[in-house]
Amino acid sequence: MPIIAALSLLAVACSCPAPAANEDAAAGRTSQWRQDLDVFAARFPAVHIDFAKLWDRKAFDAAIGALRANIESLSDAEITLRLVKLVASAHVAHTRVGMARVRQFHRLPLTFTWFSDGMAVIGAAPAYREAIGTRVLRIGARTPEELLPAVAPYVSYETDAGLRAGVAERLRTVEILQAVGAARADGRVDVTIAKPGGDPVTLTIGPGDAAAPALLGLYDTLHIPEPLFRKNGGRFYWYEYLADAQALYIQYATCQEDPKQPFAAFAREVFAFAESHPVKRVIVDLRFNGGGNSRVMEPLIDGFKSRPALRSKLAALIGPETFSSAVINGLQLQQVLHAQLLGEPASEKLNSYGEVRVFELPNSKLQVQYSTKFFRLANKAGDAVFAPRVTIARTLSDVLSGLDPVLEAALQN
Repeated sequence: MPIIAALSLLAVACSCPAPAANEDAAAGRTSQWRQDLDVFAARFPAVHIDFAKLWDRKAFDAAIGALRANIESLSDAEITLRLVKLVASAHVAHTRVGMARVRQFHRLPLTFTWFSDGMAVIGAAPAYREAIGTRVLRIGARTPEELLPAVAPYVSYETDAGLRAGVAERLRTVEILQAVGAARADGRVDVTIAKPGGDPVTLTIGPGDAAAPALLGLYDTLHIPEPLFRKNGGRFYWYEYLADAQALYIQYATCQEDPKQPFAAFAREVFAFAESHPVKRVIVDLRFNGGGNSRVMEPLIDGFKSRPALRSKLAALIGPETFSSAVINGLQLQQVLHAQLLGEPASEKLNSYGEVRVFELPNSKLQVQYSTKFFRLANKAGDAVFAPRVTIARTLSDVLSGLDPVLEAALQN
């Protein structure tokens, strides 16, 4: 036999694992998932506050039992997504199964967000940079609005704003798109987009594209005017004086202490500046604050308490990204300091669970985030949402024009 032919046969033979090896690997996988499910089933009900109130124990146990019985016929992604749905079914925004570190999921090289007039692409891999700033008409055969209820079970949400933000993120996951029938069986996804005033264009994104390389942003790519709130991106908090309007704008981006400047020192600097300049309006922007420690903001709140003239000029801005401790701080600004509230509803109810902890499943390494405390911020029970009396929302046209209608409304009041 020729040497090349012999080597070819050897390569083919070596590329086929022995049946016993395959069986051992499958048995090992099944054993590992059973261990993970046992850990989850034992620990999650024990550590989550009000578990029996939020989840039906019989249905919970039945779901875990069904998973255990079907491990061999389910992919790792399918098992994970069933756990995601089970945990999300209680609609506790702080409680979720993390998917970011799970390797079996593929991500579209696009990022989506909702505006008041629909969903748009706000980021993309270099190969799809022309999609940035376009409106999303369809993913697969359905519109984003039609996909909203289909993807909702995979989102831990409490409000419509939280649902839309969560769905926009989940629509990037190819395996979720497959689960709801919005992706092809081979992993390719058809995304139909249109530029403002332009004709629809369909991108077919293959599974090989789903590794999600570094994405280009909306402002960097389109070179549109950046609104004020983006001026010092990455800083925990900062302020700027708008001389024409005699307005002091304070961006509070996260409820955390900046290692470079403690918040107490920042607050002293803000008040020293305000006392040496004419100020007709003070605006505290919480629209992009996802929470942290609500006590960090106390020096600012206390400072306004002792300055009634300045307090009377106060406005607070909130939006769909206002979450957790930022909701607490926004409510303090509104109720304690009587700040005018402007913007859009926050993504968490006023009466809600939080104070989160995390445990990890031993084999899959899934991160399970759970709540340990109930916060009652509203006097009435039920579904109270932190929202301004009049909603001021941004459209895609606003963004492409560099406009910020919420800030403009605050400056005019």
